[in-house]
Amino acid sequence: MSDGPTVYELMDGTDEEKNLADDFATMLDVLSRFLGAVEDGNWAYADDKAWQVRTCLEAFQRRLTKPVLNAVGDVERDEDGRAVRRFAPPNADPARLHQLITAFAQDHSAGRLLFPLDRLENEQAKAKIVEKAEWLAELHKKLDAGDEAAASAMTGTKVQIVYGMTRDGGR
Repeated sequence: MSDGPTVYELMDGTDEEKNLADDFATMLDVLSRFLGAVEDGNWAYADDKAWQVRTCLEAFQRRLTKPVLNAVGDVERDEDGRAVRRFAPPNADPARLHQLITAFAQDHSAGRLLFPLDRLENEQAKAKIVEKAEWLAELHKKLDAGDEAAASAMTGTKVQIVYGMTRDGGR
């Protein structure tokens, strides 16, 4: 894979917009993994991912709220001791945010489904995403074939394939 600017660096947007988009893409990643676990009947993994889905949603919601302060400037608490929060709309351009989510979500199956790459307007970022996808596909071929030397050369680190760790069980 080539060096140069990352997709994050190539995309226009404020830090707030990029953070919102990154959090959204993370939710899609965890949701993709959760759905895959359910499809595979891997209930222990589904349980872990269900917890992570909730955690991601709560983190995203925190970006859309701010704590309520009481009369003396302390954070107001509810009866369970949690900080009371109120909606505080982000300063984010919806069109730019959609472009950022489209770019950042491409690493995740749900992201590619919901935010197709052909809708990304930034051609440099699109090319970088395609380059990464092609590189990963080639790496997966090397790993699935059990070619440790080729995988090591591609990654620049020693790769050791352990039986059962590849998609086809290391065969």
